[in-house]
Amino acid sequence: MKLHINKIQKTGSLILGLALIAVTSASAQDRHHGGGGNGNHNQGGNRPATNQGNNNRGGNRPQLTQHAPQNHVNRAPMQNQRPPVLNRAPVIRNSPVQRQQSFQHRNSGFNSPNRGGITPNRMGSNRGVSSNRGFRPSGWAPTRRAYVRPPVVYGGRRYYSYHTYYAHPYHPYYYGPTWHPRGFFLRAFVDPFIVVNIGNRPYRYSNGVFYEPYNDGYQVVDAPYGAYVPSLPQGFQQVMVGTDTYYYFGGAFYVLNGGNYEVVQAPAGAVVYNLPEGASTVQIGDYSYIQYGDVYYEPIQLNGTDAYEVVDLETDNQ
Repeated sequence: MKLHINKIQKTGSLILGLALIAVTSASAQDRHHGGGGNGNHNQGGNRPATNQGNNNRGGNRPQLTQHAPQNHVNRAPMQNQRPPVLNRAPVIRNSPVQRQQSFQHRNSGFNSPNRGGITPNRMGSNRGVSSNRGFRPSGWAPTRRAYVRPPVVYGGRRYYSYHTYYAHPYHPYYYGPTWHPRGFFLRAFVDPFIVVNIGNRPYRYSNGVFYEPYNDGYQVVDAPYGAYVPSLPQGFQQVMVGTDTYYYFGGAFYVLNGGNYEVVQAPAGAVVYNLPEGASTVQIGDYSYIQYGDVYYEPIQLNGTDAYEVVDLETDNQ
């Protein structure tokens, strides 16, 4: 019996030794392959160990690491990165309506009845368009506004005016029985007259009309520049050109000078509502102007009333 117990003890010791050897061998193998990372379990073969406490079950998946938010306000721009553009003006794009208005404005010079006050007929073949906008003739005072409309260019001259050409027929104005047109012959005066000497030429003046001796009588002439008369007949028109005041009667212009009325040249830009007998219609390119003496008038309409504007004549040097 005792012999049998000893065999059992030897057998148990042998089994226990073999088991201890097996455990020791397994532990050494685990340490050889990188195991034992403080609780990490690598079940993917030869995969690298991850951070503590993480289970990597995906096989070679890169570790996602959260970063704390960083303040980039003062960070220098990265290479090949454009620096911010400061104070850049905003790009303003016209609306469809504005683009249409801009197109109409650019094309307003073609067949437009309102282009600078020019009627469609103003673009005639005998007319040149001046680029000299804002023209002020030599000698004009600063109070006289410049011409902004292009002139009519014809026959080596430029015809400037402020208003739109408006064709209407010329009807001689009747000033009464004591007024006579240029060229009228008078054998003797019935009404009172005064003698006006201009240089060495004596004129007679009566009822707004000037006469000079002719064939034992007197013939009506244009009012001589520089003549002074004490009064004007009833029916004269006061005309403002800029800040200057003129007086108009029977085709002649006057200014008040020292209590008398001095005959002066017709001021360019003056507007009158009647022209006397003796004027004529002249064709200037495509336009019909009215000429009285050496003055040209452009037919216009002002406030619904037919009128005439004194045209400024300039030599065309272009």
